[in-house]
Amino acid sequence: MAFRMLGSHADAEDAVQDVWLRWCGADIATINDPLGWLVRVCSNLCLDILKSACRRRENYVGHWLPEPWVNPFANESEAALINRDYLSQAYLVMLEKLSPPERITLVLHDVFDWDHSAIAETLGNQPNNARQILFRARRKMQDQAASELGDTATEKPVAAAVLSDETGCARRLKREDLAGFISALQSGRADAIAALLSPDVTLQSDGGGKASVNINTLFGTDHVARFFAGVWHKNFAAADMTIAESEAESWILFAADGVVHTAITFAVENGRIDRIFVHRNPDKIAVFQPNRS
Repeated sequence: MAFRMLGSHADAEDAVQDVWLRWCGADIATINDPLGWLVRVCSNLCLDILKSACRRRENYVGHWLPEPWVNPFANESEAALINRDYLSQAYLVMLEKLSPPERITLVLHDVFDWDHSAIAETLGNQPNNARQILFRARRKMQDQAASELGDTATEKPVAAAVLSDETGCARRLKREDLAGFISALQSGRADAIAALLSPDVTLQSDGGGKASVNINTLFGTDHVARFFAGVWHKNFAAADMTIAESEAESWILFAADGVVHTAITFAVENGRIDRIFVHRNPDKIAVFQPNRS
C-alpha cells in the first residue's frame, strides 16, 4: 500500500515503521476497526511524505521514475494479496502527475475499494470533497492514458483502462515479450528494433545524476531505435543480460562483474512496445542486486 502511494521502497519502509510505532503507542482496546485505523494512519503519513517528496523531486537530476517493484513477501502468503495491475512502471509514472491528495484518494478507492466517506475521514474533509478529488484524479489519469496509450478514456478503474488486455491498451509485460527485443538489441540493427516499437513509443531514463542517461524523453520509433542500435549497442553489447520477473512486470537486467547497472522494462500496446523505462540510478536498482539482503 505505502509503495503504491509513494513509488519508493525507502519512503514506504519509513511510513510503515512510523505506523508500527504509532500502533504500539495506541490504546488498541479503543480501536473498533484496526485495519481501517492502520490504513488511515498509513495514508496520512504517506500524504505528508508525498508533499515533501514533491519538493525533493523538483531538484532531482534528470527524469525521476518510480522504483521497480520487488515484493518483499515473495515467499509468503501476503504475496497473494498484491494487486499486480497497480504496480507497473506505466501506472506508477502516471500517478506521479497527481497531487498528493489525488494520489491517496485514487489508491484508496481503486485499489482498496474505500468509499468516499472513509476517504474523506482520512483526508479530513467531506465526502463530496473526496468525490471531487477522485473525479479530478481519474480524469487526469484517463487523459494521460488517452494521450500516451492512444485509447479512449472510460469510467472504469484507471488500472483496468491502462493495463488490461481486454481494452487493447498497454498490458503487463511478460517474459516472452522480451525475447524478440533482446534478439533485436543484440543484432544492433535499427530496423529490427524499430519493427517491435509502436509509432508513438517513448523512452524515459532515470540516472539520478549518478549514471549517464538521456535526460530528455525520446519520442518516436526512429529516435528510440537509433538510440538502441547506436549508443546503447556500442556501450552495452558486452554486458551480461538476464531477465527478472516481479508481480508487476518483467525486467531486462544488464550487469558487469556481477553488479547490475541497468534495468529496463516496457509497456506493450497492441503487440508493440509503447513505453520504455530505463533505470540506471544505483540506489533504485539495488533491489535487483544478487547480494541484496
